[in-house]
Amino acid sequence: MSAHPTSAREEKDSVVFSPDRTHLLAAGLMTIMMILILASLPWYFMVVTALPLIFILWVLRAKTVLNDEGISATYLFKSAQQAHWNEISGVGFQGAKAFVERNDGTSFSLPGVTFNSLPALEEASAGRIPDALSQGLAAANDKVRIVRRDGQEILISKQEYEALQAKKQSDTESA
Repeated sequence: MSAHPTSAREEKDSVVFSPDRTHLLAAGLMTIMMILILASLPWYFMVVTALPLIFILWVLRAKTVLNDEGISATYLFKSAQQAHWNEISGVGFQGAKAFVERNDGTSFSLPGVTFNSLPALEEASAGRIPDALSQGLAAANDKVRIVRRDGQEILISKQEYEALQAKKQSDTESA
């Protein structure tokens, strides 16, 4: 499931991350297909059409809110969770699922937040949650990538690359 941050300003200048609303289109199509298929089956199989409806409710209800106080997450079937910034030890990802790790070792998932949400998450948290992906890409931009014949890749600085090239050139001239 892909989710994109939707910046909705609430009171206290909050940023809301929620599942992508295009999921509603997929759920609607699933419902129509299920009704067409299930029309030929006994009536008690129609209960299966509740699954896309539950998915629609999840898309509309689930969200993660970041503000000056901390992070709060709202779910469909369980109670909302929240953590103040001083209680948070980090944000992690397990598969496609994002979660907040508290200092006491407990964690809770962040609906609507994906790995691709990291730049928006860093901005919304005022830098409290660093965007390691963008920082890594920025650091790699100043490097030269060398791919060896065996497939091993090495990132070295431009100065190291120039020194390596100068050494190779001096070795070929002396031979």
